[in-house]
Amino acid sequence: MAKHSAVQASASRTQLREAFSNIPCDRTVDVVVVGGGPAGCAAAIASAREGAKTLLVERFAALGGMGTIALVPAFCPFSDGIQPVVRGIGMRVLEAMKAHMPLVEEDALDWVPIDAERLKIVYDECVNESGADVLFLTHFIDTLVDPDGRVQSIIVHNKSGLQRIDAKIIVDCTGDADVAVAAGASYEIGDVDTHEMQPCTMCFVLAGIDCQRLREFLYKDNARNLLLKDSIAAAKAAGDLNIVEEAANLAIQSSSTIGLNFSHVFDVDATNAQSLSDAHLEGRKLIGHLTEFIRKYCAGCENAILVNSGVQIGVRETRRVIGEYVLTLDDYLARRTFEDEIARNSYYIDVHLSKKSWERAAGETIDWDAQTHRYAPGESHGIPYRCLIPHPLKNLLVAGRCLSTDRPVQGSTRVMPVCLATGEAAGMAAAMTTQQPVGDVRKVDVNSLRNALRAYGQFLP
Repeated sequence: MAKHSAVQASASRTQLREAFSNIPCDRTVDVVVVGGGPAGCAAAIASAREGAKTLLVERFAALGGMGTIALVPAFCPFSDGIQPVVRGIGMRVLEAMKAHMPLVEEDALDWVPIDAERLKIVYDECVNESGADVLFLTHFIDTLVDPDGRVQSIIVHNKSGLQRIDAKIIVDCTGDADVAVAAGASYEIGDVDTHEMQPCTMCFVLAGIDCQRLREFLYKDNARNLLLKDSIAAAKAAGDLNIVEEAANLAIQSSSTIGLNFSHVFDVDATNAQSLSDAHLEGRKLIGHLTEFIRKYCAGCENAILVNSGVQIGVRETRRVIGEYVLTLDDYLARRTFEDEIARNSYYIDVHLSKKSWERAAGETIDWDAQTHRYAPGESHGIPYRCLIPHPLKNLLVAGRCLSTDRPVQGSTRVMPVCLATGEAAGMAAAMTTQQPVGDVRKVDVNSLRNALRAYGQFLP
């Protein structure tokens, strides 16, 4: 029965693609970038500034992805503890946002709180100034691929109906590798053995906070309360908090507001519509419970009120393409450098535990150091250009969360600063590929790409 269903689905998709191919082309561009998160914004900016006619397609009505739509409250580190390792477009975005946040120190590079509304404007301005066009409220539907492994068109849907967009090069910045997989790219999803994926988090913003009192509470006794571990333990013991996690991420965003990346929605497959829908219902329900905890256990938060929650739940993990090179934990532990590297990364291995993993721990102390493999100050590793090239496609690149790594390393490279860096590289490579007669992303002169990235300030030692 399952086999018969698969055959039917394949036949149905073939019929759909035949119909899609008859849709008149709505527009033709050099480069189309799908997904307007950090990777997609950087890719569009980099492509357009190189002179390529570039279109950025985004399913929501604002750019920024997890930092704006999902309200992730802070950027992960841009530095290796000594110097910034993500520079270029990423640093431009960070500095432009910080300039309007008086409570953030001028030289702050790591765990910088996010002002989501300001960040939306920063991305708008950067993309517009580059010359790239943006198509909001537009959902990716499918690809049209020729027998030679070249994506000729993407099919999208918006208020104008179904549209076909023809492009020389496609950059998939969907986070879930939606475009690459639709075009036939090889991929893995979650844990290849257990099929578990990292849990999701519905981030939220609370107002009515006395942030001066809260800051004193968080940082007393050498920042003992920064992750709220003692408060969470006390609340769980008192029956006031029903979660399995032991810590929270909280960012002071203004004199009276805080953002929280706190607790998990487990067992979510964000590539499955029903699972993702259920996660949003559960996430919003959980926020009420967490807000009551914050009011009762955090100094300065007694009058906290919920003012915003993510339009989309924060997704940490779905698909990873299998590219020309798969970056592995061995590469990470060796601090490996590559001849074709286009970005650097120093973030720790941050794989959030599944509910089953918490249950297996059964209240025992977890050795986080053994799982996270944190670098010493000044250490980082390279990300090869080959990780952006999904097998077997010729004119498609990926950037951001879905690039070609094993699962542990994806827990490190999935964060926003790295997405900005890989997006910039993918966008520049895409523009360079449009100048070739063959239009094959594998034929990019990597030395020229690296030199160009350095010229724009990217850190490639």
